[in-house]
Amino acid sequence: MRDAPFLLARLHLPEDRTTSFIYRRFGDNVGAMDGSVFSFQRAGEPVNAYAWWENHDPEVIGRGGHGVIRIVPMTPDLWTHLKPGTSLAMTFERLHAQVTQSLMENQA
Repeated sequence: MRDAPFLLARLHLPEDRTTSFIYRRFGDNVGAMDGSVFSFQRAGEPVNAYAWWENHDPEVIGRGGHGVIRIVPMTPDLWTHLKPGTSLAMTFERLHAQVTQSLMENQA
């Protein structure tokens, strides 16, 4: 997943969550079946799209904290219209993120 197109988004872990922190790292605790469903709008229509994600900075996001996550979409074409400031709902995690960097190819 390191060479796949990705985007960056800011994530907030609310104070009132039972989870005290979020730590996700590709190859560590995120495998092929560990993605999430993200919901967003495309041409005024709701889209539910599957993607893998990991913490980008900082490595661990604590309760009440913010961090940036790296999102690797399963179907990048569904994500090309997303611009910084766009809201993403993480369906099963009941979290929200805001795009900070549009979809781009890996520069590594």
